[in-house]
Amino acid sequence: MHSTSILLAILSATTALCSGPIETGPWVEDKPTFNLHQCAGGKVNGDTFVLPKSPNGSTSGPGCGNGHLRAERRYNDNYSSGVHQFSGEFKINSMSGKRICLKQTFRGSGHGDGGPYFLLAVDEGGDLYKVGGTPIAKGVATVGTTVQVNTVHDVAKRRLSLYINGKEMYRDNDAPEGSFYDKIGTYATDSGKGAISVTWSNVQLWHKK
Repeated sequence: MHSTSILLAILSATTALCSGPIETGPWVEDKPTFNLHQCAGGKVNGDTFVLPKSPNGSTSGPGCGNGHLRAERRYNDNYSSGVHQFSGEFKINSMSGKRICLKQTFRGSGHGDGGPYFLLAVDEGGDLYKVGGTPIAKGVATVGTTVQVNTVHDVAKRRLSLYINGKEMYRDNDAPEGSFYDKIGTYATDSGKGAISVTWSNVQLWHKK
């Protein structure tokens, strides 16, 4: 009985981390290109995104004007209608910093208020939160732990849902209108600092047919 319970727990955890779309489809996979944003000493090495402890003072490069530490992948999946989903797994390899953004749903320009819309960040102790103060999941993103992230964005219904390890942990039913795209990596928020190393894997994007 005891061994059966352990096996079921392992299977449950494995299932929760399986890559793939969440919510009812049908879903069609997109395969957009991407650009790298490496700012103030931040570096992207394949699927690993690294920030040093403090910025080097440089403001040159895409997205680097504010001087913040940044090592990100900007997907060219721009959309302004339909239902769109992001899925990926991240693992923090090391972290001595705090309040670092890992995933962004970014609002494009052209609708009067372009800029970051939804930012998922990690704080000390592995706590995930929405930048702006909303707690999301306490202690789930500790060093060495793989975390599954899905976002589902229904533009017409103005709804964005965030799933962590297969469970909906945040919903915005009053999302703004506009055009959007996805970013992953590491970015030091206004109150954040390095250092951190994060690896993203199994990243996929879809739209609902």
